[in-house]
Amino acid sequence: MLKTYFSAALLTVGLTLATPAAAQNSYFFPEAPAGSFDPAIPTPEKFLGYPIGSHYTRTDQIVAYLRELDRVSDKVSLRVLGNTFEERPQVVATITTVANQQNLEQLQKQRRALVDPSQPAPDYKRLPVIVSLNYGVHGNESSSSEAALLTAYYLTASTSPETQQWLEQSVITIDPLENPDGRDRASHWYDQNKSWPPVTDPLDREHTEAWPGGRTNHFYTDLNRDWLPLTQPESRARMAFLHEWYPNVMIDFHEMGTNSTYYFEPTKPLSTENDLIPRATYEVLNVHLAKYHAQALDKLGSLYWTKEQFDNLSPIYGSTYPDFQGGVGATFEVGSSRGLAQEGTNGVVTFPFTIRNHVATGLATVRGAVEEKELYLRHQRDFFASALTNAKKFPTKAYVFGSAKDETLTNRFLDLLLQHKIQVHELGKTVTLDKQTFEKGKTYVVPTAQPQYRIVNSLFEELTTFHDSVFYDVTGWSQAHAYGLPVSKQKNAVLVQGAPITTAKALAGNVLGGKSSYAYLLPWTDYNAPKALVALQCAGVITKVAFKPFRAGTASQPTDFGYGTVVVPVAGQKLPADSVFQVLNRVSKQAQVTFTSVTTGFSLGGIDLGSNNVRTVPETKAALLVGTGTTASEVGEAWFVASQHLGLPLSKIEVSNVSRAPLGRYTSLVLVGAIMGRWTK
Repeated sequence: MLKTYFSAALLTVGLTLATPAAAQNSYFFPEAPAGSFDPAIPTPEKFLGYPIGSHYTRTDQIVAYLRELDRVSDKVSLRVLGNTFEERPQVVATITTVANQQNLEQLQKQRRALVDPSQPAPDYKRLPVIVSLNYGVHGNESSSSEAALLTAYYLTASTSPETQQWLEQSVITIDPLENPDGRDRASHWYDQNKSWPPVTDPLDREHTEAWPGGRTNHFYTDLNRDWLPLTQPESRARMAFLHEWYPNVMIDFHEMGTNSTYYFEPTKPLSTENDLIPRATYEVLNVHLAKYHAQALDKLGSLYWTKEQFDNLSPIYGSTYPDFQGGVGATFEVGSSRGLAQEGTNGVVTFPFTIRNHVATGLATVRGAVEEKELYLRHQRDFFASALTNAKKFPTKAYVFGSAKDETLTNRFLDLLLQHKIQVHELGKTVTLDKQTFEKGKTYVVPTAQPQYRIVNSLFEELTTFHDSVFYDVTGWSQAHAYGLPVSKQKNAVLVQGAPITTAKALAGNVLGGKSSYAYLLPWTDYNAPKALVALQCAGVITKVAFKPFRAGTASQPTDFGYGTVVVPVAGQKLPADSVFQVLNRVSKQAQVTFTSVTTGFSLGGIDLGSNNVRTVPETKAALLVGTGTTASEVGEAWFVASQHLGLPLSKIEVSNVSRAPLGRYTSLVLVGAIMGRWTK
């Protein structure tokens, strides 16, 4: 019977090519009575010129359709959050009543009572519930963004009393393109390789994307692992938007293997759950929401499963981070057609069928959130209040972090904390803790007794014990350790705290001592020192590096310089002395580092600047092997660091072309995840 059902769904691919929009509405919205849609609102099919499910919609078309909804309906407002590396816009459509649309900022202010325990409890009946529907964080899980178009259409065009109630009682945000760059990479592949009629053979080229695939963003980063570290612009823009609304319910729409059916939460009890999160999130809220999802799929006759897989442990995920903000996040996974239609163990899976399942569960989410509105609002208020209670029981009362030798890295970590709306204070005075010196003005204090206690704990603590030894993905995510900064855990609640920090301070680089006639020194301890070195080399400045430590400066103001110190001599340069100084001055500001001028090569201690232990740094010409046989995520990491941090031109060489490449021209060749043994250099 199931195979017959999937085969019948396959027919919709051909049928929708020739049938009017009404047929699409009856397929995707089978419970909506005829004539229950406002004819002034264009369907996606009418706007795009083809039926949803017959083609993979490009990101520009998706954005254009939502702009059209914004234009024709006062219920919709479209906002651009930012741009991707490939200059595609990140947009969010907010759908609610006209009255709510005119009052969005005030509604956000009223909701602060839910996330700030110091404020009096709000009138829950007067507050809307916030529902965030997020689609396509993995760009090649493409049915989700198509479902976003249909869901936005339904909420805007439906004239049913139930839909009007939803809009009155909720604010619904739709992020149709969590990963615009990956989406287009995938949609182009599928559209370039599709056939008429669809080829269902899993080995057909349409169903087997070429390296690197469309899952990741421009730098091959999995954006569904970036909610905590926030390394990518898509994640940072999305995080800022989330903290404007603090959604009560947030869904992340995905796809899984063709041979699977449909997955929604609850996840596997305890073993896939985080102990920092209240049990009510898993045992009450998720369960309440799941009954609406089950009802929606039951009506379609679609098979599904729950409680068996998919970790809910880490706030790195888009479906778990909301749990750490007093909401309930959920993952939806549909068995994918990976093309227009593909054979699987359950029969033929079609693109329209996968889209319809996501439309059904998305609308069911809104229904469940509205009908259980007070439950979700009260939970969020209780969640942040319980954070303070739990913090009081936790042995660590504050974390002190920072490095006086690397203010850049300290500043980056500080900025990460502030993006998560964590309360941070200056350190009131210089102290020595755990045999580490923390300097006032260069280090900071994070108290645990704050509403964001659970995220603070996730960022600083090491998670080493679990309910189960089997994991879907990650096991630990201490960002403090990842940054490599000195950190001290303090059990004293009266630790000296200075003023609260609201923004990371702007670091100003300079050339200490001004123009030199002899040399300039740059400690290698600063996070941006490699960036400055690359910039100097690109500008034609000859640089050296110290292989042993030394002391330089004046007797009254000596400075210790360690291993790796960059030495820029004035003599022997291809550029005049004035030009060298101008380059250093510019680079110091761009990289936010401080060079020190010296007037003599005779050190106060250690090696002198003319020592054989001060060696010339060869010009960096790097290449990266990419393509089939390499791991895209690791390639992307190396590419991202070279491009975004170092500013280093990095030649990306296809593995298939390596035998023809003059590899001797490169000073370094990066081999990432390739089949080792094939290449020896």
